[in-house]
Amino acid sequence: MEEAAAFPSLAVFVAYLRGSGWTLEDDDGRTTLWRPVRSDMETMMRIVLPNRQEVRDYAERADEALRTLAYVERRLPQEVSADMSFGGADNVSVRLTPDAPAGEAPLFLAHSAISALRNYVVASATALDADYLVLPPRRPQRAESYAAQTRISTQPGSFVLSLALPLVDAYTEGATASAAGQESLLDIPPRPFGRKVTSRMLAAAQRARRLAEEVGEGDKPLSAFGQLGQASPNATELEALSLLGGPDHDVYQIRFSQSPLAPGSHEPTRLKITPGQQRILGEAADFLRTKQPRAGITVSGLVVRLFRERKYGKGEVVIQGVDDDTGETRRFRVELDESDYNLAVQAHKTGLEVTATGDLDVRGTRRSLRRLTCFSVLPALGDD
Repeated sequence: MEEAAAFPSLAVFVAYLRGSGWTLEDDDGRTTLWRPVRSDMETMMRIVLPNRQEVRDYAERADEALRTLAYVERRLPQEVSADMSFGGADNVSVRLTPDAPAGEAPLFLAHSAISALRNYVVASATALDADYLVLPPRRPQRAESYAAQTRISTQPGSFVLSLALPLVDAYTEGATASAAGQESLLDIPPRPFGRKVTSRMLAAAQRARRLAEEVGEGDKPLSAFGQLGQASPNATELEALSLLGGPDHDVYQIRFSQSPLAPGSHEPTRLKITPGQQRILGEAADFLRTKQPRAGITVSGLVVRLFRERKYGKGEVVIQGVDDDTGETRRFRVELDESDYNLAVQAHKTGLEVTATGDLDVRGTRRSLRRLTCFSVLPALGDD
């Protein structure tokens, strides 16, 4: 029998039962009897807990309670336990199919999948406020911070990676300091940030899989991924879904399970992503990055060409330099107003580098920065 310390505390159990729709039916002084409020097939289910955690059979009672909750919620006991320990957490798990003994996977596959899962979380969190098919290279601090709060574990099976994604993130006003306390279980906003993230992850995966299937069957061209619409997956999400199967694109299943502690939860959803679909998703990510505008790209380098039709007024320059999106050296066309164009002329004469920030537009081999938000000349080394 597992030690009682391996299970959530009694206070957390009680808070979870109240928060997830259970009601106290009886208390005889030694034990409490709980039943679900919902009037459906689970109304016959009951949970019995001791009144004190120090009793000898607490671990046994806690194990039975977890299994009952898992059955009612159509979730795994580990998912329910993580939900409690986080003070509210959704779950996203990936079942990989490596040619290895159960519970094992090649290091390169595990590394690829874990990296893809992190990028998936960050990309979906970013997409809540950035409605782009290609995300800016600088991710919002909240998205990065939320990914850092996410926990990963393994579960029994071929090779299962399980993410516990907290409902309440560190940026939420009024969030309690303790993620496992009773108060945090009862203080979850109606539409918490974590639920928005997991809902976005699910919607993006469903749409990506459907489009990949339609492209694979020849019903739609690859360019269909470039049509912006509700829950349209961005390039980073597509790449993550492509890489979850590893470099060899082994078939995998991804499962979304939401906590009942926040409104709008639904039964777990499982998607199967085939090798062919993974390849199409990877091609779609490349397509978006080469054909779609990218916002907030910064380019630094030398001015190698200048042109304007009149002696005064706006003009066009070509900067040969490195962009912060890919780190590769290329040439970028930039249209400047008169004052910035004059700065570019001086930089060209003196050999100083310039920096420009704007939206990157790619047309064939031609790259242009449009809608500039910043243009400046970088000082020479040694200048104050």
